[in-house]
Amino acid sequence: MNVNIKRTLLAYVVAAAMATLTGCVTSYQPLGTTGGYKDRQIDDQTLHVEFRGNGYTSRDTVHKYFMYRCAELTQQHGFRYFMVVPTALSGAIPPTSNLVRSGGFDRTQMRKVHGYVPIIIYSGGNTGVRYSADAADIRMFNDDAVITTKVAGWDAAEVVHQLEPFVHSAGRTAADVPKAWVFEAGHPKVRAEDLLPSAPKSSTVSGV
Repeated sequence: MNVNIKRTLLAYVVAAAMATLTGCVTSYQPLGTTGGYKDRQIDDQTLHVEFRGNGYTSRDTVHKYFMYRCAELTQQHGFRYFMVVPTALSGAIPPTSNLVRSGGFDRTQMRKVHGYVPIIIYSGGNTGVRYSADAADIRMFNDDAVITTKVAGWDAAEVVHQLEPFVHSAGRTAADVPKAWVFEAGHPKVRAEDLLPSAPKSSTVSGV
């Protein structure tokens, strides 16, 4: 067989093998060449958490893996709940700042922030591969937390329980992220969706 033909066939085989390796959806794993999670501790109650997917991983999968990692870390640190806070208020500010107090919450942090962050990875030339990533700071707390205003957060055990089948099956078993809870001083926690305004029920009585 001609040497050039052999080289061409070998190139096709290598290309096919690479396509097979890189064509896999990111699994739940520490950050590596195909994506995954990474995190760092900011203070006793605050962590920065990220999950990155590759070009074959959907935004929905990335978000569920991100939420699962947040819940997993919350339990590992001995807390029951977690909330998502703006990075600028925790990750970009030294832990000694009065914006982050280990003894409770500051009202400037009582905001829920989440969004998908599209990132471009360039690999030679002007060709880019787009993938999704979730990254945020989370504040962990327990039932005895000092709360001065309404806080939207998640029960870590609930998130782990609900998303575990999805994570352990690499996304093949359907599961949804639990609805957030709203915490308010002096009141029992309630589902966030229960506080949303709804349209009045139409009357069944004719003429009313």
